[in-house]
Amino acid sequence: MAAYERHEGKVVRDIKVHNDVFEGTDYKKQNNGLRMVLFYTTCVLVLVLASYGGLYVEKGNLHDGLLNNDAEMMKDGINFDKLNRTILAQMPGILDEVKKDPNDKYSASMDVVVNSPKLQVTTDNLVDLMVKAGFVKGSSGSYEFVDVSWNTTSWAYNRVSVILTSEENPELKMTINIAKDGSLLIWRVVGVVMSKTMLDKVLS
Repeated sequence: MAAYERHEGKVVRDIKVHNDVFEGTDYKKQNNGLRMVLFYTTCVLVLVLASYGGLYVEKGNLHDGLLNNDAEMMKDGINFDKLNRTILAQMPGILDEVKKDPNDKYSASMDVVVNSPKLQVTTDNLVDLMVKAGFVKGSSGSYEFVDVSWNTTSWAYNRVSVILTSEENPELKMTINIAKDGSLLIWRVVGVVMSKTMLDKVLS
């Protein structure tokens, strides 16, 4: 019987680290740098869309609401309660001096009538007021905006202010304040400041 020779085997173990390339497999080295860039870029895009995406909706509602004379779309783009408060503050005569009779024992509780024009903006008269102000032209069923320049004066995560100026008459100018209204995603017009020329046209 032939002698049996026993050969000692040598165990070779290669320890692979996490990002090593394994031969014979489809496993590839991960690019963690690229993954982090994509992750943070996605986060920034989501944040921007959540913060300012509603502006496009508001602008669309305001634009289409006026041109189509659609009350519901106007309400979606404008907070009429806040809008009317800012307009009321611009009415001439509202700061006129009021004189009371010092001898009248009811003077402290008397009603004071201020001789100033009244202007209440509603969905029913907004389009007519914009036509009168010179920012919209046309008649029922066929409205269009005049050429205007749009300049952003301030920009924040919850408020944007822009100045609209008529190209035909630069004296016709108004500042529109757009802000988040009742929700992080909803933007509406909450105020407007008119130039003296525009205010005179609206009140005439």
